Amino acid sequence: MSVVKGSRSKPAPQNTGNAAVDVHALKDEVASFASSLGLAGISDAQNVGFNDTDFHKKGPIKPSKPAKNLASKQSAKPFELKTAKNDPKPGKIKVFKSKRSHGEEGKGPLKGHGPLHAAKNDTVGQNSGIAKSTELKTVKNDSKPGKLKAFKGKRSRGEEGKGPLKGHGHLHVAENDTVGQNIDTDKKLPKLPLMKPSSLSSPWYASAASLEAKFVSTDAKLSANLTKPARESLPQTKGQLAQRLMDQYVLEYEISKGKSADMRMVSMAQKSGTMADRVAAITVLVQDNPLANLKALDTILGMVTSKVGKRHAGVGIDALKELFLISLLPDRKLKYFGQQSLHVLSESKDANSLLLFWYWEDCLKHRFERFVIALEDASKDALPFLKDKALKTMFDLLKNKPEQERKLLSTLVNKLGDPERKVASNAGYLLSCLLTAHPNMKAGVVDEVDIFVFRPHVGLRARYYAVNFLNQILLSNYGDGPKLARRLVDIYFALFKVLISTDDEAGKDAKSLKDSKDKWKNISEKNKKQDSLSEVAAEIDSRILSALLTGVNRAFPYVSTDEADVIIEKETRVLFQLVHSKSFNIGVQALMLLYQLLAKNQTVSDRFYRALYSTLLTPALMKSSKTEMLLGLMFKALKSDINSKRVAAFSKRLLQVALQQPPQFACACLLLLSEVLKAKPILCA
Repeated sequence: MSVVKGSRSKPAPQNTGNAAVDVHALKDEVASFASSLGLAGISDAQNVGFNDTDFHKKGPIKPSKPAKNLASKQSAKPFELKTAKNDPKPGKIKVFKSKRSHGEEGKGPLKGHGPLHAAKNDTVGQNSGIAKSTELKTVKNDSKPGKLKAFKGKRSRGEEGKGPLKGHGHLHVAENDTVGQNIDTDKKLPKLPLMKPSSLSSPWYASAASLEAKFVSTDAKLSANLTKPARESLPQTKGQLAQRLMDQYVLEYEISKGKSADMRMVSMAQKSGTMADRVAAITVLVQDNPLANLKALDTILGMVTSKVGKRHAGVGIDALKELFLISLLPDRKLKYFGQQSLHVLSESKDANSLLLFWYWEDCLKHRFERFVIALEDASKDALPFLKDKALKTMFDLLKNKPEQERKLLSTLVNKLGDPERKVASNAGYLLSCLLTAHPNMKAGVVDEVDIFVFRPHVGLRARYYAVNFLNQILLSNYGDGPKLARRLVDIYFALFKVLISTDDEAGKDAKSLKDSKDKWKNISEKNKKQDSLSEVAAEIDSRILSALLTGVNRAFPYVSTDEADVIIEKETRVLFQLVHSKSFNIGVQALMLLYQLLAKNQTVSDRFYRALYSTLLTPALMKSSKTEMLLGLMFKALKSDINSKRVAAFSKRLLQVALQQPPQFACACLLLLSEVLKAKPILCA
């Protein structure tokens, strides 16, 4: 045993006289002692070596003060020997030195010494009699008296698995601990009967279902015995009990985790590893026991919801998707804590375990809602890779799990209006894949697309992608197929009317804009820009119209016969009114939709041919951008008409109009008539 001695000097000899010490006599004694050792004398030192006479103290030397209360000093044990509690070399005795402030000599024992004395501002107090488990101490000068503080210890490198950390006992609280906030209060409360963390081997929802089956039979009997005030206060009471059970469960898991070498390695990777290592370690912890590692799940969720570090958001999205799909979410919708049958639980181990599962399910539901909201925000981000990852993650969650399917479906449908064409097209493809995997979701998806299409301020491109998706839905003649087909036909006609109204308003605005621009200079350049914009708008309109016609062509044959007659009677009246509107382009588009509707039912009426014949004498035909569309419709109508006299009348009118139109229109009319004569040779006779 090695003892380190103190640095207290011996008291100087007392000098009761007031006369100064004889300096010359003292020098003679030093010189004689030096000569006896073989050193140079005082006379030789004046000429040899370093002359230190300038550094000698001048004047009389003051005598030292006499020591007082020597006996009390000796009994005060100035050097207290203590054995370090968690010293890496057991058995070695350390000496803890203390300092005396200036002017306090002889005023009793030093501070910090004595058998059971604690300093006023001391926060360590190793021998203060505190419990050895977590070494929680009450700080005397703390602003909140009675609050317990835990002092963390550090483990040096290479000492893993060599007992508890320095400054701690057997129950070590890690830095990134998952113990609940009420752990100090729960220690004073008795432990409740609860399942062990090691008993959770199967998925949590499987264990919860097995426990819930034991209390289903008593549900109806106990619910009848409860009064209304008891039912209202039951969620709050049970919620407090569930929070206490969760804290107790987490604490027991931490104790068992400290005994496992694998869990210690995971905790080390979580603290000191790279970002990928930390995410992997947190994923392992949640998969090991999701109930006890709720804060670990919040850590990954914070990476996704944070708007600062988008660099790690992609890693967090992948980790959370894997956890929710494989380990956490069941094949049913989650329930809130208040929606559970809390009145069936009694005071037993199984009842407490089931209450803990229900509390965990409520926490999981709230966190999944936060994750879905974070995915929606990520899908609107400016970074392309983050937007694409969020879109695919929403599709995987919607495809595999029913939780939050309405929110996920709404967000996925909303991406049909994304400014980037690649993202909008990808959203339509993912929706088609979703309906292929789950055909029963067709009605819900069509309803969501219906809401999206008729939302205000939706662009033409977004509506075009939506109609293209609706055209790709597979229909059938059995089950809900006829109802779904009728719904699609109604959407197509309603969208057609909306597009017609917006096109008419856009034409009026363009005309007023052109009239106002005529008053200014450089009108030719502005007209060129306006013409280019109108051409782009006309191209988009024609694409939407083509998609609408394709949709009607695909959906109308699956409509039942009774409903088909109702649709024809209802829609033809409105469409014929549009044919005779002021806008020639709208009239041509209405004629095309009418022919598509009547030809499928083989009931093309004389009214349709009379309206088509009247359009040939319209003055707007020469300036219209729908001339090709009109000639194509006329070729289909004449080729399928069984009345040869009416076909001859149309041929005569076409030749008359061709004389007044540009050369390209005349050539198109001649080509059309040649094809009609090939189909109907009787006209050549």
